[in-house]
Amino acid sequence: MKLKKFTAPTTREALQKLRAELGEDAIILSTKRTAAGTEVLAAASQDLDDVAMQQDKQPEKPQAQIVSPTSWTRSERAQYQAQQPVNSAVAEPSARADKIAQQVAAQRSSLLSNNAPSMAPEQRFDNDDMVSEVGRRRSQAASQAMVNEQAAVLEEIKQMRQLLKDQMNMIAWRDSLEKNPLKAELWNHLSNAGFSPLFARTVVDKLPGGLTEAQAMDWVQNVLKKNLAVVNAQNDMVETGGTYALVGPTGVGKTTTTAKLAARCVVKYGADSLGLITTDSYRVGAQDQLRIYGKILGVQVYTAQNHADLQQLRSTMQRKRLILIDTVGMGQRDSRVAEHTKILTDSHVKRVLLLNATSQTETLDDVVRHYKSTGLDGAIVSKLDEAIKLGGVLDVVMRHKLRLHYIATGQRVPEDLFLADSRVLVHRALKNRASQAFSSSDEELKWKMAQVSTTGL
Repeated sequence: MKLKKFTAPTTREALQKLRAELGEDAIILSTKRTAAGTEVLAAASQDLDDVAMQQDKQPEKPQAQIVSPTSWTRSERAQYQAQQPVNSAVAEPSARADKIAQQVAAQRSSLLSNNAPSMAPEQRFDNDDMVSEVGRRRSQAASQAMVNEQAAVLEEIKQMRQLLKDQMNMIAWRDSLEKNPLKAELWNHLSNAGFSPLFARTVVDKLPGGLTEAQAMDWVQNVLKKNLAVVNAQNDMVETGGTYALVGPTGVGKTTTTAKLAARCVVKYGADSLGLITTDSYRVGAQDQLRIYGKILGVQVYTAQNHADLQQLRSTMQRKRLILIDTVGMGQRDSRVAEHTKILTDSHVKRVLLLNATSQTETLDDVVRHYKSTGLDGAIVSKLDEAIKLGGVLDVVMRHKLRLHYIATGQRVPEDLFLADSRVLVHRALKNRASQAFSSSDEELKWKMAQVSTTGL
Protein backbone atom coordinates (compact mmCIF):
# COMPACT_ATOMS: atom_id res chain seq x y z
CA MET A 1 0.00 0.00 0.00
CA LYS A 2 1.35 3.40 -0.98
CA LEU A 3 0.83 6.06 1.71
CA LYS A 4 0.94 9.75 0.93
CA LYS A 5 1.06 12.80 3.16
CA PHE A 6 -0.76 16.02 2.38
CA THR A 7 0.07 19.17 4.34
CA ALA A 8 -1.84 22.46 4.17
CA PRO A 9 -2.61 25.41 6.46
CA THR A 10 -6.20 24.18 6.98
CA THR A 11 -7.91 20.82 7.01
CA ARG A 12 -10.13 21.71 4.08
CA GLU A 13 -7.16 22.60 1.86
CA ALA A 14 -5.44 19.34 2.81
CA LEU A 15 -8.58 17.40 1.92
CA GLN A 16 -8.84 19.23 -1.39
CA LYS A 17 -5.27 18.22 -2.24
CA LEU A 18 -6.05 14.66 -1.20
CA ARG A 19 -9.17 14.42 -3.38
CA ALA A 20 -7.42 16.03 -6.35
CA GLU A 21 -4.64 13.43 -6.33
CA LEU A 22 -6.27 10.27 -4.93
CA GLY A 23 -9.93 10.79 -5.82
CA GLU A 24 -13.17 10.95 -3.82
CA ASP A 25 -12.81 7.35 -2.53
CA ALA A 26 -9.41 7.92 -0.93
CA ILE A 27 -8.85 6.35 2.50
CA ILE A 28 -7.74 8.70 5.31
CA LEU A 29 -5.55 6.87 7.83
CA SER A 30 -4.67 9.71 10.21
CA THR A 31 -4.75 13.46 10.68
CA LYS A 32 -2.63 15.64 12.96
CA ARG A 33 -1.67 19.21 13.56
CA THR A 34 1.89 20.25 12.73
CA ALA A 35 3.81 23.47 12.65
CA ALA A 36 3.01 23.77 8.94
CA GLY A 37 -0.73 23.25 9.51
CA THR A 38 -2.75 20.06 9.09
CA GLU A 39 -1.08 16.84 7.96
CA VAL A 40 -3.29 14.10 6.47
CA LEU A 41 -1.98 10.58 5.85
CA ALA A 42 -4.01 8.76 3.19
CA ALA A 43 -3.97 6.02 0.60
CA ALA A 44 -5.84 5.33 -2.60
CA SER A 45 -8.94 3.15 -2.29
CA GLN A 46 -7.61 0.77 -4.96
CA ASP A 47 -4.46 0.14 -2.91
CA LEU A 48 -6.52 -1.05 0.05
CA ASP A 49 -8.55 -3.37 -2.16
CA ASP A 50 -5.34 -4.84 -3.62
CA VAL A 51 -3.96 -5.52 -0.15
CA ALA A 52 -7.16 -7.32 0.88
CA MET A 53 -7.12 -9.42 -2.26
CA GLN A 54 -3.45 -10.37 -1.83
CA GLN A 55 -4.14 -11.60 1.70
CA ASP A 56 -6.65 -14.09 0.34
CA LYS A 57 -4.12 -15.59 -2.10
CA GLN A 58 -1.71 -18.25 -0.79
CA PRO A 59 1.50 -18.98 -2.75
CA GLU A 60 1.46 -22.39 -4.34
CA LYS A 61 4.55 -24.53 -3.70
CA PRO A 62 5.86 -26.40 -6.72
CA GLN A 63 5.62 -30.11 -6.30
CA ALA A 64 7.97 -32.60 -7.94
CA GLN A 65 6.20 -34.94 -10.24
CA ILE A 66 7.56 -38.44 -10.72
CA VAL A 67 6.50 -40.24 -13.83
CA SER A 68 6.66 -43.98 -13.61
CA PRO A 69 6.39 -46.52 -16.43
CA THR A 70 3.36 -48.81 -16.56
CA SER A 71 5.32 -52.00 -16.08
CA TRP A 72 7.99 -52.63 -13.47
CA THR A 73 10.18 -55.56 -14.50
CA ARG A 74 13.74 -55.49 -13.25
CA SER A 75 15.22 -54.77 -16.67
CA GLU A 76 12.67 -52.00 -17.40
CA ARG A 77 13.29 -50.35 -14.04
CA ALA A 78 17.04 -50.29 -14.63
CA GLN A 79 16.52 -48.89 -18.09
CA TYR A 80 14.12 -46.20 -16.74
CA GLN A 81 16.50 -45.12 -14.00
CA ALA A 82 19.34 -44.87 -16.49
CA GLN A 83 17.30 -42.67 -18.85
CA GLN A 84 15.65 -40.53 -16.11
CA PRO A 85 18.20 -39.66 -13.42
CA VAL A 86 16.46 -38.58 -10.24
CA ASN A 87 17.40 -37.85 -6.68
CA SER A 88 17.75 -41.01 -4.68
CA ALA A 89 15.82 -39.46 -1.81
CA VAL A 90 12.83 -39.10 -4.11
CA ALA A 91 13.21 -42.18 -6.30
CA GLU A 92 13.50 -44.71 -3.47
CA PRO A 93 10.27 -43.73 -1.64
CA SER A 94 8.54 -43.62 -5.01
CA ALA A 95 9.65 -47.17 -5.79
CA ARG A 96 8.44 -48.42 -2.43
CA ALA A 97 5.11 -46.63 -2.89
CA ASP A 98 4.65 -48.20 -6.32
CA LYS A 99 5.43 -51.63 -4.96
CA ILE A 100 2.86 -51.23 -2.17
CA ALA A 101 0.30 -49.98 -4.67
CA GLN A 102 0.83 -53.04 -6.84
CA GLN A 103 0.34 -55.32 -3.84
CA VAL A 104 -2.88 -53.57 -2.81
CA ALA A 105 -4.20 -53.74 -6.36
CA ALA A 106 -3.41 -57.45 -6.56
CA GLN A 107 -5.17 -58.15 -3.26
CA ARG A 108 -8.21 -56.17 -4.33
CA SER A 109 -8.38 -58.00 -7.66
CA SER A 110 -8.22 -61.32 -5.83
CA LEU A 111 -11.04 -60.34 -3.47
CA LEU A 112 -13.27 -59.17 -6.28
CA SER A 113 -12.58 -62.39 -8.19
CA ASN A 114 -13.41 -64.58 -5.18
CA ASN A 115 -16.63 -62.71 -4.37
CA ALA A 116 -17.84 -62.32 -7.93
CA PRO A 117 -20.59 -64.99 -7.77
CA SER A 118 -22.21 -63.46 -4.69
CA MET A 119 -21.96 -59.72 -5.56
CA ALA A 120 -23.81 -57.77 -8.19
CA PRO A 121 -21.57 -55.69 -10.47
CA GLU A 122 -23.05 -52.40 -9.26
CA GLN A 123 -22.44 -53.39 -5.62
CA ARG A 124 -18.72 -53.78 -6.13
CA PHE A 125 -18.28 -50.03 -6.53
CA ASP A 126 -20.50 -48.81 -3.68
CA ASN A 127 -17.49 -47.91 -1.58
CA ASP A 128 -15.91 -45.96 -4.44
CA ASP A 129 -19.15 -44.05 -5.02
CA MET A 130 -19.42 -43.25 -1.32
CA VAL A 131 -15.85 -41.97 -1.18
CA SER A 132 -16.48 -39.85 -4.27
CA GLU A 133 -19.66 -38.33 -2.75
CA VAL A 134 -17.90 -37.53 0.53
CA GLY A 135 -15.08 -35.86 -1.37
CA ARG A 136 -17.51 -33.83 -3.44
CA ARG A 137 -19.36 -32.60 -0.36
CA ARG A 138 -16.13 -31.68 1.38
CA SER A 139 -15.05 -29.73 -1.70
CA GLN A 140 -18.37 -27.87 -1.79
CA ALA A 141 -18.12 -27.06 1.93
CA ALA A 142 -14.59 -25.75 1.50
CA SER A 143 -15.62 -23.63 -1.47
CA GLN A 144 -18.59 -22.19 0.41
CA ALA A 145 -16.41 -21.42 3.43
CA MET A 146 -13.98 -19.58 1.18
CA VAL A 147 -16.80 -17.59 -0.42
CA ASN A 148 -18.20 -16.65 3.00
CA GLU A 149 -14.77 -15.57 4.21
CA GLN A 150 -14.21 -13.43 1.14
CA ALA A 151 -17.65 -11.82 1.56
CA ALA A 152 -16.87 -11.04 5.21
CA VAL A 153 -13.57 -9.43 4.25
CA LEU A 154 -15.23 -7.31 1.56
CA GLU A 155 -17.94 -6.21 4.00
CA GLU A 156 -15.31 -5.16 6.54
CA ILE A 157 -13.50 -3.18 3.85
CA LYS A 158 -16.75 -1.43 2.89
CA GLN A 159 -17.48 -0.57 6.51
CA MET A 160 -13.96 0.74 6.99
CA ARG A 161 -14.23 2.84 3.84
CA GLN A 162 -17.59 4.28 4.93
CA LEU A 163 -16.26 5.03 8.40
CA LEU A 164 -13.27 6.87 7.00
CA LYS A 165 -15.49 8.75 4.55
CA ASP A 166 -17.77 9.80 7.41
CA GLN A 167 -14.78 11.00 9.38
CA MET A 168 -13.60 13.04 6.42
CA ASN A 169 -17.05 14.61 6.10
CA MET A 170 -17.08 15.39 9.80
CA ILE A 171 -13.69 17.10 9.55
CA ALA A 172 -14.87 19.16 6.58
CA TRP A 173 -18.09 20.11 8.39
CA ARG A 174 -16.27 21.20 11.54
CA ASP A 175 -13.76 23.15 9.50
CA SER A 176 -16.66 24.89 7.76
CA LEU A 177 -18.16 25.84 11.13
CA GLU A 178 -14.83 27.24 12.30
CA LYS A 179 -14.67 29.49 9.25
CA ASN A 180 -18.29 30.64 9.53
CA PRO A 181 -19.67 30.38 13.11
CA LEU A 182 -23.06 31.68 11.91
CA LYS A 183 -23.72 28.25 10.40
CA ALA A 184 -23.80 26.68 13.85
CA GLU A 185 -26.22 29.31 15.15
CA LEU A 186 -28.55 28.94 12.19
CA TRP A 187 -28.39 25.14 12.41
CA ASN A 188 -29.41 25.42 16.05
CA HIS A 189 -32.23 27.83 15.17
CA LEU A 190 -33.67 25.58 12.46
CA SER A 191 -33.39 22.46 14.63
CA ASN A 192 -35.21 24.12 17.51
CA ALA A 193 -37.90 25.28 15.07
CA GLY A 194 -38.68 21.62 14.26
CA PHE A 195 -36.71 21.07 11.06
CA SER A 196 -34.79 17.80 10.85
CA PRO A 197 -31.03 18.02 11.61
CA LEU A 198 -30.10 16.87 8.10
CA PHE A 199 -32.44 19.42 6.48
CA ALA A 200 -30.99 22.16 8.67
CA ARG A 201 -27.44 21.22 7.72
CA THR A 202 -28.32 21.06 4.01
CA VAL A 203 -29.63 24.63 4.19
CA VAL A 204 -26.89 26.27 6.29
CA ASP A 205 -24.06 24.43 4.54
CA LYS A 206 -24.64 26.72 1.53
CA LEU A 207 -24.68 29.91 3.59
CA PRO A 208 -22.46 32.56 1.93
CA GLY A 209 -19.64 34.06 3.95
CA GLY A 210 -19.35 37.64 5.14
CA LEU A 211 -23.01 38.05 6.21
CA THR A 212 -24.24 39.63 9.41
CA GLU A 213 -26.61 37.71 11.66
CA ALA A 214 -29.64 39.58 10.31
CA GLN A 215 -28.53 39.08 6.72
CA ALA A 216 -27.94 35.38 7.33
CA MET A 217 -31.46 34.98 8.78
CA ASP A 218 -32.95 36.79 5.77
CA TRP A 219 -30.99 34.48 3.48
CA VAL A 220 -32.36 31.39 5.25
CA GLN A 221 -35.93 32.72 5.05
CA ASN A 222 -35.59 33.35 1.32
CA VAL A 223 -34.24 29.83 0.76
CA LEU A 224 -37.17 28.30 2.63
CA LYS A 225 -39.77 30.43 0.85
CA LYS A 226 -38.26 29.56 -2.52
CA ASN A 227 -38.46 25.82 -1.81
CA LEU A 228 -41.97 25.86 -0.28
CA ALA A 229 -44.38 25.43 -3.21
CA VAL A 230 -47.86 26.91 -2.69
CA VAL A 231 -50.92 27.16 -4.93
CA ASN A 232 -51.93 30.74 -5.75
CA ALA A 233 -55.48 32.11 -5.66
CA GLN A 234 -55.97 31.76 -9.43
CA ASN A 235 -55.20 28.03 -9.37
CA ASP A 236 -56.85 26.83 -6.17
CA MET A 237 -59.31 23.95 -6.13
CA VAL A 238 -62.44 26.10 -6.09
CA GLU A 239 -61.30 28.23 -9.03
CA THR A 240 -60.00 25.48 -11.30
CA GLY A 241 -62.71 22.94 -10.38
CA GLY A 242 -62.48 19.19 -10.88
CA THR A 243 -62.87 16.13 -8.70
CA TYR A 244 -60.80 15.96 -5.53
CA ALA A 245 -60.61 13.39 -2.76
CA LEU A 246 -59.27 14.44 0.63
CA VAL A 247 -57.19 11.58 2.02
CA GLY A 248 -55.14 10.97 5.15
CA PRO A 249 -55.02 9.20 8.51
CA THR A 250 -57.84 9.27 11.04
CA GLY A 251 -58.38 12.51 12.92
CA VAL A 252 -56.57 14.94 10.63
CA GLY A 253 -59.77 16.88 9.83
CA LYS A 254 -60.81 15.58 6.39
CA THR A 255 -64.58 15.94 6.93
CA THR A 256 -64.33 19.44 8.42
CA THR A 257 -61.96 20.57 5.66
CA THR A 258 -64.33 19.14 3.03
CA ALA A 259 -67.14 21.22 4.53
CA LYS A 260 -64.96 24.35 4.49
CA LEU A 261 -64.10 23.90 0.81
CA ALA A 262 -67.75 23.16 0.00
CA ALA A 263 -68.84 26.36 1.72
CA ARG A 264 -66.29 28.43 -0.25
CA CYS A 265 -67.60 26.97 -3.51
CA VAL A 266 -71.29 27.50 -2.64
CA VAL A 267 -70.70 31.08 -1.53
CA LYS A 268 -68.90 31.92 -4.77
CA TYR A 269 -70.69 29.83 -7.41
CA GLY A 270 -73.92 28.56 -5.79
CA ALA A 271 -75.13 25.20 -4.49
CA ASP A 272 -75.68 23.77 -7.99
CA SER A 273 -71.96 24.00 -8.74
CA LEU A 274 -71.00 21.53 -6.01
CA GLY A 275 -71.18 17.76 -5.63
CA LEU A 276 -70.47 15.99 -2.31
CA ILE A 277 -69.56 12.30 -1.97
CA THR A 278 -68.42 10.30 1.03
CA THR A 279 -66.72 6.90 1.10
CA ASP A 280 -66.53 6.72 4.89
CA SER A 281 -68.79 3.82 5.82
CA TYR A 282 -66.56 2.61 8.67
CA ARG A 283 -66.68 5.42 11.20
CA VAL A 284 -69.90 5.80 13.20
CA GLY A 285 -71.66 9.08 12.38
CA ALA A 286 -69.17 10.08 9.68
CA GLN A 287 -71.79 10.32 6.92
CA ASP A 288 -74.22 12.10 9.22
CA GLN A 289 -71.64 14.77 10.00
CA LEU A 290 -71.08 15.61 6.32
CA ARG A 291 -74.84 15.42 5.60
CA ILE A 292 -75.45 18.06 8.28
CA TYR A 293 -72.99 20.38 6.54
CA GLY A 294 -74.58 19.54 3.17
CA LYS A 295 -78.07 20.32 4.47
CA ILE A 296 -76.88 23.71 5.70
CA LEU A 297 -75.36 24.44 2.28
CA GLY A 298 -78.33 23.04 0.37
CA VAL A 299 -76.27 20.24 -1.22
CA GLN A 300 -77.17 16.54 -1.15
CA VAL A 301 -74.48 14.11 0.02
CA TYR A 302 -74.08 10.74 -1.75
CA THR A 303 -72.28 7.57 -0.60
CA ALA A 304 -69.90 5.49 -2.71
CA GLN A 305 -68.63 2.17 -1.42
CA ASN A 306 -66.80 0.86 -4.47
CA HIS A 307 -65.43 1.79 -7.87
CA ALA A 308 -68.77 1.23 -9.65
CA ASP A 309 -70.65 3.53 -7.25
CA LEU A 310 -68.04 6.25 -7.66
CA GLN A 311 -68.12 6.03 -11.45
CA GLN A 312 -71.90 6.22 -11.53
CA LEU A 313 -72.01 9.25 -9.20
CA ARG A 314 -69.35 11.06 -11.19
CA SER A 315 -71.37 10.45 -14.35
CA THR A 316 -74.47 12.02 -12.81
CA MET A 317 -72.40 14.98 -11.51
CA GLN A 318 -70.44 15.65 -14.68
CA ARG A 319 -71.87 19.16 -14.95
CA LYS A 320 -70.82 20.13 -11.45
CA ARG A 321 -67.97 22.62 -11.20
CA LEU A 322 -66.38 21.01 -8.15
CA ILE A 323 -66.84 17.50 -6.74
CA LEU A 324 -65.42 16.83 -3.27
CA ILE A 325 -64.96 13.32 -1.88
CA ASP A 326 -64.60 12.78 1.86
CA THR A 327 -62.70 9.52 2.36
CA VAL A 328 -62.38 7.14 5.28
CA GLY A 329 -59.50 7.82 7.63
CA MET A 330 -56.87 5.06 7.66
CA GLY A 331 -53.43 4.79 9.18
CA GLN A 332 -50.67 5.01 6.61
CA ARG A 333 -49.72 1.36 7.17
CA ASP A 334 -53.27 0.03 6.92
CA SER A 335 -53.58 -2.60 4.17
CA ARG A 336 -56.77 -0.89 2.97
CA VAL A 337 -54.88 2.24 1.91
CA ALA A 338 -53.66 0.64 -1.32
CA GLU A 339 -57.12 -0.71 -2.13
CA HIS A 340 -58.84 2.61 -1.51
CA THR A 341 -56.15 4.49 -3.45
CA LYS A 342 -56.67 2.21 -6.45
CA ILE A 343 -60.41 2.98 -6.49
CA LEU A 344 -59.68 6.71 -6.61
CA THR A 345 -56.92 6.52 -9.21
CA ASP A 346 -58.93 4.21 -11.46
CA SER A 347 -61.71 6.82 -11.34
CA HIS A 348 -59.22 9.60 -12.25
CA VAL A 349 -59.76 11.43 -9.00
CA LYS A 350 -57.12 13.87 -7.79
CA ARG A 351 -55.97 13.14 -4.25
CA VAL A 352 -55.06 15.85 -1.74
CA LEU A 353 -53.31 14.71 1.44
CA LEU A 354 -54.12 16.29 4.81
CA LEU A 355 -51.12 16.67 7.14
CA ASN A 356 -51.60 17.24 10.84
CA ALA A 357 -49.19 20.01 11.89
CA THR A 358 -49.05 18.62 15.45
CA SER A 359 -47.69 15.22 14.40
CA GLN A 360 -44.05 14.16 14.72
CA THR A 361 -41.85 14.82 11.72
CA GLU A 362 -41.02 11.13 11.34
CA THR A 363 -44.73 10.24 11.38
CA LEU A 364 -45.56 12.86 8.74
CA ASP A 365 -42.74 11.61 6.53
CA ASP A 366 -44.06 8.06 6.83
CA VAL A 367 -47.60 9.21 5.98
CA VAL A 368 -46.44 10.96 2.80
CA ARG A 369 -44.34 8.01 1.64
CA HIS A 370 -47.29 5.60 1.92
CA TYR A 371 -49.94 7.89 0.44
CA LYS A 372 -47.67 9.22 -2.30
CA SER A 373 -47.24 5.85 -4.01
CA THR A 374 -49.43 6.73 -7.01
CA GLY A 375 -49.00 10.49 -6.91
CA LEU A 376 -50.65 13.34 -5.02
CA ASP A 377 -52.05 16.61 -6.32
CA GLY A 378 -50.87 18.42 -3.23
CA ALA A 379 -51.46 18.80 0.49
CA ILE A 380 -53.42 20.76 3.06
CA VAL A 381 -51.91 21.44 6.49
CA SER A 382 -54.50 21.11 9.25
CA LYS A 383 -54.57 21.99 12.96
CA LEU A 384 -52.12 24.81 12.50
CA ASP A 385 -53.63 26.51 15.55
CA GLU A 386 -52.64 23.57 17.78
CA ALA A 387 -49.03 23.23 16.63
CA ILE A 388 -46.11 24.64 18.63
CA LYS A 389 -43.53 24.09 15.88
CA LEU A 390 -44.15 24.22 12.14
CA GLY A 391 -40.66 23.24 11.00
CA GLY A 392 -41.46 19.54 10.92
CA VAL A 393 -44.48 19.70 8.60
CA LEU A 394 -42.79 22.25 6.30
CA ASP A 395 -39.68 20.06 6.22
CA VAL A 396 -41.76 17.10 4.98
CA VAL A 397 -43.66 19.19 2.43
CA MET A 398 -40.44 20.57 0.94
CA ARG A 399 -38.57 17.27 1.01
CA HIS A 400 -41.35 15.49 -0.91
CA LYS A 401 -41.97 18.49 -3.19
CA LEU A 402 -45.69 18.76 -2.40
CA ARG A 403 -47.80 21.77 -3.34
CA LEU A 404 -49.68 23.35 -0.45
CA HIS A 405 -53.28 24.28 -1.29
CA TYR A 406 -54.62 25.52 2.03
CA ILE A 407 -53.92 25.76 5.74
CA ALA A 408 -56.63 25.01 8.33
CA THR A 409 -56.46 26.87 11.63
CA GLY A 410 -59.56 25.76 13.55
CA GLN A 411 -62.99 24.10 13.55
CA ARG A 412 -65.11 27.00 12.30
CA VAL A 413 -66.73 26.47 8.90
CA PRO A 414 -65.82 28.13 6.59
CA GLU A 415 -63.78 30.81 8.39
CA ASP A 416 -60.78 28.77 9.52
CA LEU A 417 -59.43 27.92 6.05
CA PHE A 418 -56.87 30.04 4.19
CA LEU A 419 -54.80 29.81 1.05
CA ALA A 420 -51.25 28.73 1.82
CA ASP A 421 -48.79 31.63 1.96
CA SER A 422 -45.08 30.73 2.01
CA ARG A 423 -44.07 34.03 3.64
CA VAL A 424 -46.48 33.60 6.54
CA LEU A 425 -45.60 29.95 7.09
CA VAL A 426 -41.81 30.47 7.01
CA HIS A 427 -42.03 33.51 9.28
CA ARG A 428 -44.11 31.64 11.82
CA ALA A 429 -41.92 28.55 11.64
CA LEU A 430 -38.74 30.51 12.40
CA LYS A 431 -40.42 32.71 14.99
CA ASN A 432 -41.58 29.84 17.20
CA ARG A 433 -38.77 28.67 19.47
CA ALA A 434 -38.64 25.62 21.70
CA SER A 435 -38.99 26.12 25.45
CA GLN A 436 -35.91 25.79 27.63
CA ALA A 437 -36.85 22.25 28.63
CA PHE A 438 -36.68 21.12 24.99
CA SER A 439 -33.68 23.18 23.89
CA SER A 440 -30.14 21.84 23.58
CA SER A 441 -27.07 23.21 25.33
CA ASP A 442 -23.96 24.26 23.40
CA GLU A 443 -22.18 20.99 24.21
CA GLU A 444 -25.20 18.96 23.17
CA LEU A 445 -25.39 20.88 19.92
CA LYS A 446 -21.74 20.14 19.13
CA TRP A 447 -22.42 16.46 19.72
CA LYS A 448 -25.57 16.58 17.56
CA MET A 449 -23.76 18.32 14.72
CA ALA A 450 -21.01 15.71 14.85
CA GLN A 451 -23.61 12.95 14.64
CA VAL A 452 -25.32 14.61 11.68
CA SER A 453 -22.03 14.88 9.83
CA THR A 454 -21.13 11.23 10.39
CA THR A 455 -24.50 9.48 10.12
CA GLY A 456 -26.54 11.86 7.98
CA LEU A 457 -29.44 11.76 10.47
